[in-house]
Amino acid sequence: MDIICFLKIFNNFITECKRFYLQEVKLKDLRDKYPTCVLKKADINNVELGKYVSVLVGVSLQNCSISDHSYISVNSKISNCAIGKYCSIGPNVIIGLGPHPARGFVSTHPVFYSNNNEGCACFFRNDKIFNDKIPKTIIKNDVWVGANVIIPGNITIETGAIVATGTVVTKDVPPYAIVGGNPAKIIRYRFSKDQVNVLIDSKWWNWSKEKIAECIDSFADIRLFRTSLHERKN
Repeated sequence: MDIICFLKIFNNFITECKRFYLQEVKLKDLRDKYPTCVLKKADINNVELGKYVSVLVGVSLQNCSISDHSYISVNSKISNCAIGKYCSIGPNVIIGLGPHPARGFVSTHPVFYSNNNEGCACFFRNDKIFNDKIPKTIIKNDVWVGANVIIPGNITIETGAIVATGTVVTKDVPPYAIVGGNPAKIIRYRFSKDQVNVLIDSKWWNWSKEKIAECIDSFADIRLFRTSLHERKN
């Protein structure tokens, strides 16, 4: 091994050590700021977390807010997204992709419309003529996103929805719908319209931990839940 090769390997090693150290410092600061949360080894930048949020190994979060009791599973990459309470985001999920021009432009490559894109090693332009900013995604409460799902951005997934494994979501998902496929299509709804209205009106995701604990058994059956709500009102 010659000296130039050795120096390259050594410099790469030092760079990785610095990156690891800075990541650990950032995670420590976040753990101190959000003591109820579980934050594994992840790349987290510009986030707001609620209580009891879990972020697992290999996750990348950029410009996100995640509300109480939601979790992000391993190796998911999420950008510019607001996630509600009690959401379950599976492994290898991608949320938030930068757009490319599909019409009019001769090429979809960023060098032809931007002077600043991290995917480019050089640029032909000295200005930017196409907005490739990652659009906002909104995931409301009690949403389950399965493994390997892709949500490009500018999408709203309403409360109670389920997105099946491997789905590519290209349009908004209604409350308590189960969607799957590429592009996503509604497979069925989790509950009847009346039951959906009861759940949405209850806003149970905003209940205190104590209130949920008092009627935890009713969460196993929508009929018991509905009965429990009626008894509490009377």
